[in-house]
Amino acid sequence: MKNKKGNFLMTVGIILMVGAAALTAYNLLTEYLAGRQSEEVLYNMDIKPAGEDDIPFYEIYPDMPMPVKVIDGKEYIGKLYIEKLDRELPILSEFSYDGLRTAPCRYKGSIYKDDMIIAGHNYKTHFGNFRSLTIGDKVTFTDMDGNVFEYTIDAVENVDGRNIEGMEAGDWDLSLFTCNYRGDARVTMRCKRIIQQKTVDAEMPQPFFI
Repeated sequence: MKNKKGNFLMTVGIILMVGAAALTAYNLLTEYLAGRQSEEVLYNMDIKPAGEDDIPFYEIYPDMPMPVKVIDGKEYIGKLYIEKLDRELPILSEFSYDGLRTAPCRYKGSIYKDDMIIAGHNYKTHFGNFRSLTIGDKVTFTDMDGNVFEYTIDAVENVDGRNIEGMEAGDWDLSLFTCNYRGDARVTMRCKRIIQQKTVDAEMPQPFFI
């Protein structure tokens, strides 16, 4: 009787170990495929730099919708670069759980109105390793017209997963968030925009008034 019970428990243990290994392999494969898909989308974005002498439309019309590009049937609004992680990712225009498997998504807001929130999976190839980021780290967003927006991380928060108002609260120019590994909270990076001041060339002729 004891031998039968021992064999049964051993069999259950083996099944659980095999199941855990299979789940780990599945998660690793999912992360890998997500990273590959993001790389393919970035390659197909082909964003041209905006002209430095032109006044961007978004400065005149901040309420304008962000331009999109359709790639493989999905709409993208630009790309995000996290300097410390040396990670560049395409950003989907609309949030969906299906879309998150390919790339981070705009959760709410607009980059032109300094209130955009971006959600991403905690895949190592997406928003994983967020906990290694600290205040002062740099983040860059480039829209489909080639306009570049630079930010620094100004605060790091853990927001309860059910606290939607908390995620949207605060006067932040850009927020990035992902689930923690337990799935009950959102690791959130709150960012402030770096405003680039245009300087006048000292050698340029000055206007002459009589």
